[in-house]
Amino acid sequence: MRTIYSLRNMATGFAGQILKFLIGFISRTVFIYCLSEEYLGINGLFGSVLTVLCLADLGIGSCIIYALYKPIADSNTEKIKSLMDFYRRAFRVIGTVFLIVGTALTPVLPYLAKGGTDLVNLKVIYLMMVLEMTSSYWFFAYKGAILEADQKGYVISIISFLISLLNSVLRIVLLLLLRSDPRLSFYVYSAVGITTNILSNYLVKRQVDRMYPYLRDENITPLTKEEKAPILRNVAGMAANRICRVLNDGIDSTVISALIGVARTGVFSNYLMLRSSVDAILRTIFGSMHSSIGNFCAVETPERKEEFLRNLHFIYFWVYGFCSISLWIMFRPFIIGVWLHDTKWLLAPWEEFLLVFNFLIEGLAGAVVKYRDVHGLFWQTRYRYIFSSVLNAALSIVLVGPAGLGVGGALLGTTVSLIVMLSFDPSLVYREAFGKKAWEFYRMYFRDLALVMATGALVKLATLPFSTPSWGGFFACGVLCAVIPNGLWYLLFRRSPQFLYMKNKAAGLLRHFAKKKKA
Repeated sequence: MRTIYSLRNMATGFAGQILKFLIGFISRTVFIYCLSEEYLGINGLFGSVLTVLCLADLGIGSCIIYALYKPIADSNTEKIKSLMDFYRRAFRVIGTVFLIVGTALTPVLPYLAKGGTDLVNLKVIYLMMVLEMTSSYWFFAYKGAILEADQKGYVISIISFLISLLNSVLRIVLLLLLRSDPRLSFYVYSAVGITTNILSNYLVKRQVDRMYPYLRDENITPLTKEEKAPILRNVAGMAANRICRVLNDGIDSTVISALIGVARTGVFSNYLMLRSSVDAILRTIFGSMHSSIGNFCAVETPERKEEFLRNLHFIYFWVYGFCSISLWIMFRPFIIGVWLHDTKWLLAPWEEFLLVFNFLIEGLAGAVVKYRDVHGLFWQTRYRYIFSSVLNAALSIVLVGPAGLGVGGALLGTTVSLIVMLSFDPSLVYREAFGKKAWEFYRMYFRDLALVMATGALVKLATLPFSTPSWGGFFACGVLCAVIPNGLWYLLFRRSPQFLYMKNKAAGLLRHFAKKKKA
């Protein structure tokens, strides 16, 4: 049953992310043609700044979901009500703090938006985006935690897609209607997000109240200090993790905007949007397994858990390796051959490589990070992630500013910080979950990293004859990206235990659905 829930969440999440990417891509294309790269840079900069401030709810969502696994399995409705009430109160406090801190930063905005201070009133745009993010904390966003913990994340995926569609359609129509007045167009574009964000949270709340009517009960026993202690302890550890991750995502755009200019940030944000869209799809796929993996690890032996980790890592290697090669090869032909048709929207080749390399080294560690999260090992990682964040910020500023490496300097700083951040997780997971050292995982990791890079170099050579920007060149590169990595890896791994596990799992699912269809 765990597999069926995972597959259902995966299917709806994957389809939703693909459709969200397509409509978001159309919306962004209209934005680029109706406004300028400076407006795009401002939008990307403020999104990055607020993401850094928001810190993805300090990780409390993941910790509450982790705490909900057992009471949901035991049908302990009283404990579930207490945890959800605690989550609600925590979100209200976080939202208020976020609003105060976000508002307090308005005086420094002109120093971050180099080259964009004359376009619009930066403070008004920024405060509108602050309200959009704050609305999640104040309006029911906490309700989705129980759906995630109960392996029903597909409900959130469906609602998220519908609201994303509404948001994009409204923004596209308004951009086109107001394109003669870019300033007004940008204000209205920014305002739409506030309304649609509140609507999305309300629809999730209504669905949760229908599926779990006991959550509307006002007779709730608050968590005791003893019950709160492990949650708060995990939140503290998870916060360091999230701070590092958010800084790695947001510091690049902020440093580029402040030291180079918002126009260059707009160019960088296009690449980031494409990479982030692929990443969102993959995180949805693997995230759909989270609750099922948590349930599996709660009841299985260390030996069985370690065996599954090897299988899961193989899937991460194949998926992230294929996507990394495809991104690296197809960034350039897509941007100037299919989409924007102008070299001003391109980064340097080595900057494109670093952008994808960061995506790859983080993705290959996905299996061990997943195990770290489902085992609740948040507190143990707190200091190393804080160090990684500080290192990223310092290196990015030095490499972009004094060293003069431009966008590549910010990406190189992120590379170093990611390596530091991810180097400790395998040792922690293997020690706590399996009672052994992690040499086997490091061997798998670096073997697979080397294989992906060698395969990428082979694909790069194969696509050189099709480097002329055009639809035909883009299509040819896409075919080679699909055939070479998957064909080569099939030949190498077709008899491996991990590949056979993946093959048998897929065959079992097909048989299940075939029987269900006949019935």
